[in-house]
Amino acid sequence: MKEQVASALRAARRVLVACHESPDGDCLGGGLALRLSLERAGKQAVVASTDGVPEVYRFLPGWETVVHQPEGLGRFDVAVALECPDLQRAGRFAEALAACPVLVNLDHHRDNAGYGHVVWQDPEAASVCEMVYQALQELGAEVDEPVATCLMAGLLTDTGSFRYSSVRAQTFELAAELVRRGARPDRIYERVYEWRPVAAVRLLGMALERLQLAADGQVAWSVVDEDMLARAGARWEDTENIVETLRSIAGVRLAVLFKVESRRVKVSLRAREGAQANRVAVRFGGGGHLGAAGFVSLGSLEQVVRDTLEAAAAEVRASTA
Repeated sequence: MKEQVASALRAARRVLVACHESPDGDCLGGGLALRLSLERAGKQAVVASTDGVPEVYRFLPGWETVVHQPEGLGRFDVAVALECPDLQRAGRFAEALAACPVLVNLDHHRDNAGYGHVVWQDPEAASVCEMVYQALQELGAEVDEPVATCLMAGLLTDTGSFRYSSVRAQTFELAAELVRRGARPDRIYERVYEWRPVAAVRLLGMALERLQLAADGQVAWSVVDEDMLARAGARWEDTENIVETLRSIAGVRLAVLFKVESRRVKVSLRAREGAQANRVAVRFGGGGHLGAAGFVSLGSLEQVVRDTLEAAAAEVRASTA
């Protein structure tokens, strides 16, 4: 499929690259790498994110060019949906994607709906940046330091700094190639994981105060709500690494963070030691990877917590059977 993706991009003059809602380092890194490479090939490319760019990723080359409103962008020849299991995950840019003459669906999640004119889904890829790199190779695009930095950011963050079971030999081979081309994984790691605002650290402390264990200590969970954000002076993007801290607790195989917004509850799941986060998420209309997944619910917090913890307990039991 990489040949078909490259062919579509090669024939285009204007390209829209749309990230999913609440974009992560993989989606943003892949999108910005595509934009930089396409523009050097003489094409116009726009990276779109309905939720903008979180502060933590505002070191990536070209982050300031990302648009978050579809108005006034004009028409595109090709649109690329990055890591959007369905069009609605692109938020305000779903309509622009659907209206494009050629829609490329590029994803490494298993729960993708298979929409679009060119569909490249590779669940074996550790990050979507692995797939973007292959497409750039097929295009004959130059991967210089800025492009390598964007791709390394996606590779590093979506593999949990190369800790997840999704990592394969090709992942390390690509990382080595990106380092040869100028990427600095040490600096990327520092900016993403060791450059937290004071407010984010305060919020982590509040979330840990609410920490609870279930399923004989195999499930850890906590809740973050808007009142906590206000007291910490934090933003929703500051919750990104809290669930990873929950997962790091000895004996925990499935970590759950409930983020209570005004009219919905966003649930983030992280798993290890044989438990599968995506099997829990799929039960509630979500999806993701074996180690990292999530879903959104419009139910009450009490009901969402009860149902999710029941499903989490069932998952850790099933994974040890």
